[in-house]
Amino acid sequence: MRDSYGSLPLTAAFLAGWREEVSAALAAVVAGFEEKYGYGPGENAVHQPEAADRIAAAGLAAECPGFADLGAYYGEIGAVHMGDVGNGYFLHPASHAVDERTALPEAGGAVPAVLIGSDGGGILYAVAADGAVWRSRTSSEEGGFDQITDGLAEFLDLLLRSVHRFDASGQPGLV
Repeated sequence: MRDSYGSLPLTAAFLAGWREEVSAALAAVVAGFEEKYGYGPGENAVHQPEAADRIAAAGLAAECPGFADLGAYYGEIGAVHMGDVGNGYFLHPASHAVDERTALPEAGGAVPAVLIGSDGGGILYAVAADGAVWRSRTSSEEGGFDQITDGLAEFLDLLLRSVHRFDASGQPGLV
């Protein structure tokens, strides 16, 4: 976990480390899950990107400077399923996210934000043209969005810390 994110771009090494740490944390969550909760776990995995994801990632990275980290992320990571962490967290693969756009007037940009995922309650997560990550106030695009991190690296760390906290305490929600 990083303490400072600054303006350093996401690298393949950072993303490989994130994937490994999240995968290990998810394995810890599902170990003994059925005994603890009374039902078996669903899918909890960080997938590799498919060829279509890598093509979409390159397109996103070229679209605007604020999507550079998003392009780097999708070049290394495919779909992320954390179905048993709290209400669940789901990050779309690039081939899906590239077509999922929303106007984000709160971010002040002319380029539509990319909807990168959701939680199990329907709350949406989007990356604005400046690279900041936003969360919907309701389970709809129409309810507005609030900025939750300045960039994707910070958001990924938030997810990682949330998996660790859920494993340790069973407490859901983003840390």
